[in-house]
Amino acid sequence: MKKILQKGLLFYPTTLEVLNMKISYKNIPESELKPKYESEDDLGFGKIFTDRMFVMEYKNGVWENPVIRKYSPIDLDPSAIVLHYAQEIFEGQKAFSTPDGHINLFRPDRNAQRFNSSARRMMMPEIDPENYLFALKELIKLEKDWAPKSLGTSLYIRPTMIGTEPGLGVRPSTDYLFYVILSPSGPYFPEGFQCVKIFVSEFYIRAASGGTGNVKTGGNYAASLLVGSEAEQYGCSQVLWLDAIQKEYVEEVGASNIFFVFDDVIYTAPLSSGTILPGVTRDSTIQLAKDKGLNVEEEALSIKNVIKGIHNGKISEVFMSGTAASIAPVGSLYYQNKEHIINNFEIGDISRELYNQLTDIQYGRVEDPYDWIVKVI
Repeated sequence: MKKILQKGLLFYPTTLEVLNMKISYKNIPESELKPKYESEDDLGFGKIFTDRMFVMEYKNGVWENPVIRKYSPIDLDPSAIVLHYAQEIFEGQKAFSTPDGHINLFRPDRNAQRFNSSARRMMMPEIDPENYLFALKELIKLEKDWAPKSLGTSLYIRPTMIGTEPGLGVRPSTDYLFYVILSPSGPYFPEGFQCVKIFVSEFYIRAASGGTGNVKTGGNYAASLLVGSEAEQYGCSQVLWLDAIQKEYVEEVGASNIFFVFDDVIYTAPLSSGTILPGVTRDSTIQLAKDKGLNVEEEALSIKNVIKGIHNGKISEVFMSGTAASIAPVGSLYYQNKEHIINNFEIGDISRELYNQLTDIQYGRVEDPYDWIVKVI
């Protein structure tokens, strides 16, 4: 397989033109179909999966064999590169049921763009964005009956790529598997749109400049598990990460980007350091806030100034943004063995307004002025 040397690194040449997407469809006997969930109130997040999945292989420099088949285990050699060297990327997206019976995707082009950006950083082949979107649409059409209807629920979408070539030795795989699975899900946080508690990590870091902090790869999340467990001991739902060098400047939360309303200015960490995941919901939130006439600054805040601002009232609210959580208000930060309460642990006006506007667009309750919505059916 041909490789290209660019800026001192080996990259696979683009493969965007090689696949004329013609999906095969494998029938599933009715006796093998899963029973649907009984109540949308009991869905949880990422616990239930639909009958079908999309699968496509990369071999000999081309994507081939796109198929929608029964959701089932993946056959991997014990020496597969993904199992030893974590060559893996994924995306998180949602499909939303609308009051008039349609199913919407929210800015899927941005997810496809980020997926390919992750692929380049992890030395993996790209996927034509049109094929990426076509695969998602076709799978959702077949699994439309799994899509929940209630506000706060969604059909969660998990596109994933893994290096499947067998063999030990630190190098990129030559073979890959791209697959998409669907999960009817409730709110990411069981409490729904309510304030959550966040643990600030003072010792461990998430990412350093030049690393993979801006890539949606599994290793980033594996490194957070230990601190996440520590956060749970203090009743916290997520971990707030600080910068890797000074361990002073706020970066992002484990599953979300984070915003601070400080003296009526909304602050969020910049993407320029390469340590922040470029969230699709983050970008949407910034756009919505600016269009409301709110001042948004992409600037990292010192955790010391954040804590001081919480106590002197200059920080009036804090909220997170992400595909899984949408917009989630933060009620307190646990930092240096003390809980620091924000806005009396009450939801702020800006958080509520942005949440309502964003979800109204996603669920089709209002017109989409941004052309963010892609209708599946």
